[in-house]
Amino acid sequence: MTNKYHATPYDISAAGFYFSTYDEYLDKSAKHRNDYGDPVEEYEIQFIDGENCKLFEALSVNQANLKQWFDDFEDLGGDDLIKATYLANDVGYSIDDILDRLDDIILFEGTALEYSESYIEDTGLLNEIPENLRYYFDTESFARDLVLGGDICETEINGTNYIIQSF
Repeated sequence: MTNKYHATPYDISAAGFYFSTYDEYLDKSAKHRNDYGDPVEEYEIQFIDGENCKLFEALSVNQANLKQWFDDFEDLGGDDLIKATYLANDVGYSIDDILDRLDDIILFEGTALEYSESYIEDTGLLNEIPENLRYYFDTESFARDLVLGGDICETEINGTNYIIQSF
């Protein structure tokens, strides 16, 4: 699916235009005139329809970084999309730094409790404790401590819960 955008001029005597590619934006903006025949130079860029709306908003895409959006981020998908959205929205990384940080993040889809249960199982954390005492281990407290200690972060993106572990 092709994303659809709108360039809304700050000039109140000009109407905006829709576009789907950076080349289309360049072409239309170069020819764009206001009601008095003067060129329109400044626009607010709006995401109208398509995918990656959350990332578009998190990156605060504007006229100055629109080319970078189309070059690096518009087609981002899967885990990289979730990671980039987290880095921009929750951590506050700039559009210039996000791509270099994607490999520094591990994603887990689910809650902190589900993550801690998986972590305990995968690492064998409780194997050293006698079996009759394992039932006393508080997995919910462990999950809470992982979050409070900064070992993991919880975020919700597009209605799905994710656990982020960065290193």
